[in-house]
Amino acid sequence: MTKKNTLLTLVLLALVTLGARALDIPKGTFYFDNSLTKYSVVKFVFGSYSNSESYVMTMTRESDNLWSITIPETVTGMYRYCFAETSIPDGQLNETFPDMKDRITSRNEMRTSTCELSIPVGLVFTPTSGDNWAMGSWQKPGEATSYSGTLPVMFINTDGGVPITSKEDYVYAEYYIDNMGIEGVDNVGSHDAPELMQIRGRGNYTWDQFQKKPYRLKLDSKLPLLGMKRNKHWALMANADDYLSGLRNTVGFELSRMMGLAWTPLQQPVEVVLNGDYIGLYMLTEIIRVEPDRVNVTEQADYETSPFVVSGGWLVEIDNYQEEEQVRTVEGNGQSIYSTYKSPAHLSNEQRTYLTGLINATNAAIYVNDKTDNSWENYIDPDTLACYYIVQELLDDTESFHGSCFWHKENGNNAKIMFGPVWDFGNAYHRGIGRFIYDRPAFTQTWIGEIAKFPHFQEIVVKHWKRFVRFNYKKVDSFINSFIDQIYHASLSDASRWPQYGNADILNDKETFKNFFNSKYRWLLEQWGDVEIVVGDVNLDGSVTSVDVTVLYQILLGEIVPDEELAQVADVNGDGSITSTDITVVYNIMLGVYNPPEEETGVIINVQCDVAPYLYSWVYFNGTNNILNGKWPGTQMTETRTTSDGVTWWTHRFDVEYDAINIIFNAGNSNHQTSNIEGLTPGHHYFIYDGNKNYQDITDQYR
Repeated sequence: MTKKNTLLTLVLLALVTLGARALDIPKGTFYFDNSLTKYSVVKFVFGSYSNSESYVMTMTRESDNLWSITIPETVTGMYRYCFAETSIPDGQLNETFPDMKDRITSRNEMRTSTCELSIPVGLVFTPTSGDNWAMGSWQKPGEATSYSGTLPVMFINTDGGVPITSKEDYVYAEYYIDNMGIEGVDNVGSHDAPELMQIRGRGNYTWDQFQKKPYRLKLDSKLPLLGMKRNKHWALMANADDYLSGLRNTVGFELSRMMGLAWTPLQQPVEVVLNGDYIGLYMLTEIIRVEPDRVNVTEQADYETSPFVVSGGWLVEIDNYQEEEQVRTVEGNGQSIYSTYKSPAHLSNEQRTYLTGLINATNAAIYVNDKTDNSWENYIDPDTLACYYIVQELLDDTESFHGSCFWHKENGNNAKIMFGPVWDFGNAYHRGIGRFIYDRPAFTQTWIGEIAKFPHFQEIVVKHWKRFVRFNYKKVDSFINSFIDQIYHASLSDASRWPQYGNADILNDKETFKNFFNSKYRWLLEQWGDVEIVVGDVNLDGSVTSVDVTVLYQILLGEIVPDEELAQVADVNGDGSITSTDITVVYNIMLGVYNPPEEETGVIINVQCDVAPYLYSWVYFNGTNNILNGKWPGTQMTETRTTSDGVTWWTHRFDVEYDAINIIFNAGNSNHQTSNIEGLTPGHHYFIYDGNKNYQDITDQYR
């Protein structure tokens, strides 16, 4: 086809409006990088879904590997497109795009995967591998978009500016972090005095399929980057696969902390400049390693043979890839289990025998017919598993027990498998959320579907679920808002650098994520129930035990600083403070000798005064003042009560149905009286009265 005919075809295409999809091919020039596919001729193929209108256009070769095409007028209403080496001639074809791309395939001709992304003018489409079916991505060649300056920036320069192309081989580099004036964040190194590191690629799907790459860092010396604990080993997570603005991992990690798992990786947002090229918004993240400040188990040596040592510690990943350093077994349902051992990294025969035996014994205990037989709990800690599992359910992570699923075990034959740390929530919210993650999953789910059949495990799940509902659910929304506020401007810079990966409208993404999260939360609430408060159940596990006493002691000793909600639960006797009296009440509940007080109704007046004051009171009703306890000066108070802090109060209760009561304290005459104290609603009210004209309302101190 001549350039003139090509131009005519495209002008005609500008008049076409199809109804299946709304892909626009904009006016302008864009490019195709042929360095991986090695097509001898590159053609641009696009068309409709239901109408028999599809088109083939040969691209212009600009250099050895760069091909271009110029669209003179915007083409609207297209369905999808691909790049191909095909003998189909240029021009319009009277067939749908799906039929045409299938015809290319049936002729054993080469093409990339089809795409429906809008085409950014002036950018280069680069397939991510040489595979015929590889997806690709758009990138700006040689153009560095500026960082926002609202987050710290990490500058990395490899030796000689060499590219990072391997996940196995480190490249030597220098780096420094500029805090951009952000309060509370320290600079690390400087442009003139950088620190040293090594850097390589990381990840599987995220490394192979995205132009924005994740990286593994090994610093020359341990440093506390961005306020996190000192370490050499870090990851730069790209989140290119998360169209919800990085909230999947971020919220998943926070939920893990809320559930109380032993250790959860910390992460901090940072913008990155690599060899002078701004490469976007990343999450600098602690990686999972056996270390005292990370996975804290006893580290055993590679190739250990002692039978007293090989029982632990272990750090193992339930993997979805076959790896060299791996134990492969078969689950009770016939599915393969790939257990990639992270620590130790290389096994002796004794270590391999122990790990294989542990997995097989655990598997056998899980796949028993009698689900009242809880022998599997001799191998797996059920509480840790329940907490880990609840996090995965809240994120509806259907890949949770399929890959990037870690467990660890301490030394000792009686030590149990502890699930965690959490990692990689990339598959969160990719389906309808009205079912459990093990119900018709997109990926195999090792063990969890079978363990869920045990009634005792379900009881444990409900126990920990109700703790989350009571203490943490309401905190998630504000956590999300705070994170999005933190990364907002950087996300716009990232979207400019990587338009194909989203982040251009993170406020909308935030609401989308919240809708997913709250919908799954409400569904789980229907399955596992809401909170029922039991007096004395301080740790909200559904029963009153010595554990509740321990929690109270820790609060009194200052080892636990209760938040507002915990303080309410720990105030067992409801006197407005947490004291040893609450411990006594818990003991009495455990002994079965505690009779909870009847629920207090009406307005209760408590006042400190050297001499019993008089109390005059009234309510407004039907437009008149109605006196409650005698005409002026009222009734002198005679009853007393002592609160847990040892203070004695004169007290009076109004057991009436009125919404608000008004009072005056006085010394039995008009010369020594307070002003009107109005609008006292049902509940306890606390005052100090000097016996003259002055009073102080201190109710808030006792709430």
